[in-house]
Amino acid sequence: MMRGMGGKKMTEDRLEQMYDMVTELIRVVGNTNAAVEEMRADIGDIRDEMAEMKADIAGLKTDVAELKADVAQLKTDVAELKTDVAQLKTDVAGLKADVAQLKTDVAGLKADVAQLKTDVAGLKADVAGMKIDIAALKEGQVRLDGAMHELKENHASIFEMLGEHDIAIRSMRREARCSVR
Repeated sequence: MMRGMGGKKMTEDRLEQMYDMVTELIRVVGNTNAAVEEMRADIGDIRDEMAEMKADIAGLKTDVAELKADVAQLKTDVAELKTDVAQLKTDVAGLKADVAQLKTDVAGLKADVAQLKTDVAGLKADVAGMKIDIAALKEGQVRLDGAMHELKENHASIFEMLGEHDIAIRSMRREARCSVR
């Protein structure tokens, strides 16, 4: 019977051990279930975050596509600007040549103006001389007008005298004819 008792004790110990193991297993399973639930909640959060990330990525893809279109437009604009700059450089070179020619022309015009000033000064001197000559001519004209007036008066007197003499001569001729007859 000892064996029965010793066997019973061993069975009880064994049962107790098993009970402890089952208790431990239940606790482990409980902890595992809690961890699994926590992981499920984390997975749900991760899924939500992934959905947000997918939406963000879709937005970023749209932004990248727009940026690519903007970059393509910028490249086109830069190419046009390069063409415009090249044309402007050509225009500036032409303008520089025009300015150089204008400077040459201005220098020539300055020389012409200096010559014209000299010519104008000479003409002013000539005009001043002519004014003196004209004043002298006007003075001479006044004298000539006076002399002409005097001549006209003398001329009229001479005609008057001639008329009187003509009448006297006619009278004498008549008298001479009458006396000859």
